[in-house]
Amino acid sequence: MRRADPAKRFRQRSLLRSADVDALFPAVPASPEAGERLVEIPTAELWLDDQPRQIVPDEVLADLIAAGQARPAALLAALKEAAGRHPYYRGILQGIADLAKTIAAEGVLEPLLVVSIAGRFIIRDGHRRALASILAGRESVPARLLDEPSDVRAVARQLVVNLQRQDLTALEKGRWLFRLARLVEQQVRDERGLPADSSVIEALIRRVPSDDEDEQPERGASAAEREVAAEVRRRVCEMAGLSQRHYYNLLYLNRLSPAARAAGLGLTEGQLRPVTSLPPEEQEEIVSFIARRNLTAREAATLARVARSGDRDAVRRIMARLAGEETERQRTAVSWEPLLHAVPRDLWPRCAALRAELGALPDERRKVRLRAIWEQKRLAEELARQFAEICALYGYDGTDAPDPEAP
Repeated sequence: MRRADPAKRFRQRSLLRSADVDALFPAVPASPEAGERLVEIPTAELWLDDQPRQIVPDEVLADLIAAGQARPAALLAALKEAAGRHPYYRGILQGIADLAKTIAAEGVLEPLLVVSIAGRFIIRDGHRRALASILAGRESVPARLLDEPSDVRAVARQLVVNLQRQDLTALEKGRWLFRLARLVEQQVRDERGLPADSSVIEALIRRVPSDDEDEQPERGASAAEREVAAEVRRRVCEMAGLSQRHYYNLLYLNRLSPAARAAGLGLTEGQLRPVTSLPPEEQEEIVSFIARRNLTAREAATLARVARSGDRDAVRRIMARLAGEETERQRTAVSWEPLLHAVPRDLWPRCAALRAELGALPDERRKVRLRAIWEQKRLAEELARQFAEICALYGYDGTDAPDPEAP
């Protein structure tokens, strides 16, 4: 029996645009042999060319790739070394160690996704499972061998999925967007017969920011280069479903120095974006303060604006004021506060994106996500019951509560 086109079904009921659906649902191959195959691959034959989620510092992975040593075992050794210096990487290593215990007991339940390029098996999804398998003593792992029609298509598909994931950091999303933008730029330059040894995207990242960069992001470039930048932006925004502002905000995160990125690994886009307007030598101090005090995006913007003025005394004064306000907030914080914001107000587009991702996943990966969804459903039902009892206790019926902005 012929299977219905999942992209067509999803497009009919989705809140996402058609371009987003196409990116999430690549053309289904005519037969399983032409699309993906389940194989067993020795861990020693796996290779890496990226890290969708941060496992080691970017420069460490870049060095491994340049040296021809980007294998899971080498990445695991680099992670152990980084874990000795930074608590973020200690947490990553602990999570992989916990996963290794499960793999040792039950095996790899969700196959890796790999592609074969120039005789190498390159991991597209499952980097942490590969490392955990090594810790668990496994010599091979199950994997789905995929066909990728092009690098741009593959990166675009992964980016769309990553932008919907809540467990990826802003820096990780920014890195994926930069990679996609560079691949698209190569396409545009080839189409227009322009030299490939220059890059308007890299120039945008290297350029010293100005006060009007939102209005003139590619100022100083030639007319041809500005046209290339505009075409790259148009194609990437269409592929990933991004607004122009979000596109630039994520790209600008790649301006952060390695030290600033290390200090701000868990910060949000709103907390990091203002710091990208500062010189690299000042970024680490500001990002470290934002992370240490967990400043809001508004507070981070205020601090960055003062730091950009060059008045160091003013910077110290505002740091002291923000530190005092944060201390007061911590003193009055209560453990139940997160319950009042447990369900996001934009749950409808989020659920639509979740449906899209589920439809694009293999059966095994879909089952893992569905287990998590079922657990959240159970907790949400219990939360609703508890809230109903609290409201009933005080005789509140919600008649004056604002209506949710449902689609």
